[in-house]
Amino acid sequence: MSIPRAVAGSAPRAVLAELADGGRLTAAEISARTGIPRSTVIQALRRLAAAGEVDQHEPGPRGRGRPSHEWSVARPPGPLAVVIATAHGTVVGVVAPNGRVLGSREAEPLEATGEGRRAGPALEALDRAVAEAGVTADGLSMAVVGLPGPSEFAADGRGRTAAPPSGHLRRFRTWDGGSPVDRLAEHLGRPVYSENDANLAALGEAVLGAGAGYDTVLHVSLAHGTGAGLVIRGRLHRGRGGLAGEIGHLHQSDEGPLCHCGARGCFWQSRSVPALLGALAEAHERPFTLADVARAAADDDQDVVRALLGFGHALGRRLADAVVFVNPDAIVVDGGLGAASDVVAQGVRDGVQRYAPPTIARATDVLVGACGEGAALAGAAALARTEGLFARQARSAGA
Repeated sequence: MSIPRAVAGSAPRAVLAELADGGRLTAAEISARTGIPRSTVIQALRRLAAAGEVDQHEPGPRGRGRPSHEWSVARPPGPLAVVIATAHGTVVGVVAPNGRVLGSREAEPLEATGEGRRAGPALEALDRAVAEAGVTADGLSMAVVGLPGPSEFAADGRGRTAAPPSGHLRRFRTWDGGSPVDRLAEHLGRPVYSENDANLAALGEAVLGAGAGYDTVLHVSLAHGTGAGLVIRGRLHRGRGGLAGEIGHLHQSDEGPLCHCGARGCFWQSRSVPALLGALAEAHERPFTLADVARAAADDDQDVVRALLGFGHALGRRLADAVVFVNPDAIVVDGGLGAASDVVAQGVRDGVQRYAPPTIARATDVLVGACGEGAALAGAAALARTEGLFARQARSAGA
């Protein structure tokens, strides 16, 4: 998306950047976002419309007052390719800029090699998802890769290339001998951005899912590992080292097993979905999958329901501390567990009510995620919107 010479200038460029994600805004909304006087915004919009860069839409219902015309770019951005790679599985997909999942596939965890991970199967699955969504690599606007560990998303919107200090994470973030961002960019020929996988799920639910409309949202990821993300006023809070929300590494026991992070007795080792499935398998003397647990919850199998409630209650006990420190409007529990999510959320609710001060606990809603298994995929589109990635590309193209 580039600006013709006839409409070049700072105001048209700023206006076009605000519309770059394909959404519709009024002149007043653009003025409020950019700080440019409304009259100047209107002039820029008219020049852009004359050049065929933006479209004007008839006023829609906007509450009280005189309705205003809405504006959008004439050529909206293409979909995003997304790869979510965790220790317990891989999900690939294609999402529209508004967060609608156009297609997705699950794949096995990336195969470990001596120096990192082998990306081939994940990239092949992504190619199939892109084809099934009816788009080509050239039609993609960008790609987002979600990975465990510290967020690599820098303040300027570009992924940091420095290797994390953890050897485990360094190996996980080495694909075919290079960085996942570089490998994916080479494969697709599109810009690639990297973010923590739990952060993406949190952003998806906070901006586009169950947490939409809440000011402060704490999302808990469970399906692919125990983690969390904190979203405040629609933006991720990553913390100084990009590790905010790593609740799986809260200390649980001095006598616990050694974790790959170097500590002993991390919370996730005993309070994670894989740990729960293992405990159920041992108790019932048969294998348990996540689908089995979801089906048992839907059938109100009390043996499994009680285990899920206990799992949620233990999680709620640790989240009660976060509720005291953060005082969030809502806790959103991973909705990717099927019917089991509702049971876990009830356990979390009980735990928070039991261990957090009553005044704070009552003010915190505990919800089940609305995006289901697609939360992290939708979060990639939310990341592009909230971090201004569409606008960044528009400015780069118009430079």
